Order: sequence, then structure tokens, then C-alpha cells
Amino acid sequence: MNVIVRILLAVLVLSFPVAMAQAQTPLRPPPKLTGNIVNDIAAATGHTVTGAPVTDLQNFMNAKFLPDLQYALKLATASKNTITADCYQAWIDIITTQQGAVMDSQTPPQALPMPDPHVITEFEKIVELRNALQPESPFMIKCSPVASMVRKDIAGFMGLVISGGAGLATLVPGL
Repeated sequence: MNVIVRILLAVLVLSFPVAMAQAQTPLRPPPKLTGNIVNDIAAATGHTVTGAPVTDLQNFMNAKFLPDLQYALKLATASKNTITADCYQAWIDIITTQQGAVMDSQTPPQALPMPDPHVITEFEKIVELRNALQPESPFMIKCSPVASMVRKDIAGFMGLVISGGAGLATLVPGL
């Protein structure tokens, strides 16, 4: 479980430079500060901010990761890579389940407003994250092979580097 968390954090950290590069627009003036931190953050990021830290972070991450996961799932499915496809699908399922849980029954469904206060809602989201990271959860069962594969590849590469066998010819195929 610890390895999955580290991999997810590494993906998050490594995706920030890409996200920042994609988010840059040509010379746009910065939004004016109003003094209302919730509104100022929403204006600066382009995301609706609820003032609930767990929800805001989750909404931001889901908005960034869901399209990427869906695209990666299509690639993995097309190449018949069931190891990563199962993991991507499990992650997509978590996001879509959470998003669908807060919709009303009208046609078309609308998102229910966040209750105020939302202390118990925030607690539930933390519990759901904890549950998703348990060894017996569908997410962990489907993503453990990916973590194991990455861990094995990294350990093998580090062993190669430490032993001195990682010359340029080893790192670049065809040399």
C-alpha cells in the first residue's frame, strides 16, 4: 500500500510541470484580489472552491486526472495492456462513483449543493480515501500489479546503475 501512495504522489509531483506548461496562456493579467480567499483562489485557478479543503483538493485532482485516466485507459485497452487498464478503470470508477453519489434524481441530474457545515462530509471523504488504499479494496487489488511492476523495474535499474552496468549503450537501445 505504501508503494502505491508513493507512486501516486510521484505522478502528482511529476504532472505539475506539465499541467503548469499546459495552463499557461499568453500574457493574461492576474485576477484582482478581493480579500475573499475562497473567491480569489477560484478566480486564480479557474476551479470552483467550496472552502472545504478535502473537497477542493479532490475536485481539483479529479478534474485534472479523470480525462488523463480515460485517455490512458483507451491506450492501454487498445494495446491489450490489462495490467494498467484494470488499474486505470478502478481509479476512474472511484472518481465517477463519488461524482455520481452527489447528484439529484432530476433529468438531467444536477449536483447537490455542499451542506454547510460540511465537517462530516469532509470526514467521509477521508474515510473513503483510506478505504480505497486498503489492501483488500478493488483499487488496490487492481493497481498492485502496476506498483509491483514499477517497483521491480526501478529496483532492477538501480541495481544496474550501482553495479556500473548502466552505460550509454544500456540506456539507449540501438547504440
